[in-house]
Amino acid sequence: MIKALLYKDFNALKRYARIMLVVAVVCSFIFKEQGSSLIVMIYSASLLLTTMAIDEREHFLRRAISDSGRNKAIVGEKYILLFILVMAAVVISIILEMVMAVIYKRSIEWGSMIIIMLSGFALTSFSGGTTIPLTIKYGAEKARIILLLCYMVPAILMMWLLPSVNITLSTFTLSIVIIIFSMLLYLFSFFVSVKILEKKDF
Repeated sequence: MIKALLYKDFNALKRYARIMLVVAVVCSFIFKEQGSSLIVMIYSASLLLTTMAIDEREHFLRRAISDSGRNKAIVGEKYILLFILVMAAVVISIILEMVMAVIYKRSIEWGSMIIIMLSGFALTSFSGGTTIPLTIKYGAEKARIILLLCYMVPAILMMWLLPSVNITLSTFTLSIVIIIFSMLLYLFSFFVSVKILEKKDF
């Protein structure tokens, strides 16, 4: 069932995927020195909300829900989709970064790029893990405001806390911390989303 759900969502995102590619290319030229990985990852993660808005418009959940097993598949597919979208953004960002390096004849700062992508992965994990259950509960329109807050709040907190934090971590250690944080967040959010869907009154 998950394969069928993924096919449905990818089919719905064809037009938006083209827009994502255009955004990635444009941002790469605008931010040629800093790279555009973070912006591309955030945009790709926001496509998840688009699929949920389409489901809501077509009353998909109301027609699809029948038992707890199907509920888990419906919810789990959204988390898989989020991960695929973010990973696709990472691949596109790396390719564009290499292209920009050739065009502008500069070396690729892999260390900085990895940190940016790790930050993007943590941010999209937090936003996605928060947005999915709240969208199921309140609907896509309210979730657009929620999504904005999910990006703004952690970004502001990072800007406020980082100057006062004096912790030095290697890229490898930071990667492990972010991956563990993201997996735990996904797992917790998944079970919350399933519970919300089971109790949802259509």
